[in-house]
Amino acid sequence: MNSVGTWSGRPLLIDTNLLLVLAVGLVRRDQVERFKRTSAYEAADFDRLVRIVESAGRLVTTHHVLAEVSNLGGQLSGRLRTQFFEVLRQLAVEQLEDESPPSPAFMKDPVFTRLGVADTAILRIDGSLGAVVLSDALGLYLELTTRGIEAVNFNHIRTATTG
Repeated sequence: MNSVGTWSGRPLLIDTNLLLVLAVGLVRRDQVERFKRTSAYEAADFDRLVRIVESAGRLVTTHHVLAEVSNLGGQLSGRLRTQFFEVLRQLAVEQLEDESPPSPAFMKDPVFTRLGVADTAILRIDGSLGAVVLSDALGLYLELTTRGIEAVNFNHIRTATTG
């Protein structure tokens, strides 16, 4: 299911790229388009993410996603880097609930060699959470939907809300 309102009031797991866009935009909205790791996105994409996050019941993540976001955002420099880490810490402490699966278990999944650690961990989130996964990664999105895990492709939202 990829309707725009799918996440309303439900737990939401945001993948690495989009969580990075959110954190960078919370530092400075204009940095979304300027930072090399988020330059494929526009400030309007940040605005879309904020609206989605505001309508979600709660935000869940894995420590694998947080580590990737931290490593990518750590490439900011100077004051922006410091502010980024402050925003990420605030998100992690106040808004994100860690639902990480045990690493050895999910790394046995055959898709691990194709998707890597963070995305495979997302695939193994406990289905009883009822979380919707928001991703812009086509491979992850397709694997989620193949497994019957509810996912929304952010690129579908971008297409539906532009123009």
